Amino acid sequence: MLFLSGMFILSLGVAVTVHAGLGTTTISSPPAVLAAATSYSLGTWTVVVNVIIMIITALILGRNYKATMLWQLPISILFGVMCDVSLWLTRWVDPQNYLVAWMLVILGTMAVALGIVMQLLGQIAFMPGEAVVQALNTKLTTLDFGACKQIVDWTLVGIAVIISLVTMGGLVGVREGTVFAAFGIGFFVRLWQKLYLKSIRRN
Repeated sequence: MLFLSGMFILSLGVAVTVHAGLGTTTISSPPAVLAAATSYSLGTWTVVVNVIIMIITALILGRNYKATMLWQLPISILFGVMCDVSLWLTRWVDPQNYLVAWMLVILGTMAVALGIVMQLLGQIAFMPGEAVVQALNTKLTTLDFGACKQIVDWTLVGIAVIISLVTMGGLVGVREGTVFAAFGIGFFVRLWQKLYLKSIRRN
């Protein structure tokens, strides 16, 4: 239940950043750009991108790929549905100025980080985005998990930028908010983890 709640909060965070109009989170930037460039929804493209990431993870791990990782497929489909539902639930979000848009980006980033922490505490499975980072970390042993995540995140942003420029002739879905999220998610994840540990100690 905690894992699913975390997924939903994460999807709400993504939806809020999309409505803010300053660029969404790194992991959602390719789906957001593809959704803007086509008639298919953010949720649909989220599933497609996650499946591609799953294939890349399998190629990286080779014989070390475990069949249990296939659980990522139904999880990805459910998350895609949650993204579309969250976009609908937050359809009223309409920033009237740049300051409000930035406030939404910060709130959305905090929600994404909280969702990630809740998923980690749920200990059911990795989302494809985290699984590929872990797989890369097993190959690039000289780098820590955080460094590998930065590689994956900025690769996704780069792909999103290329898709946006090629399909729409400009930057759509990737802006200053994306850069903030790239650094901010890690900060807020650590913050939520500290608050969780403090709450445990009090109890």
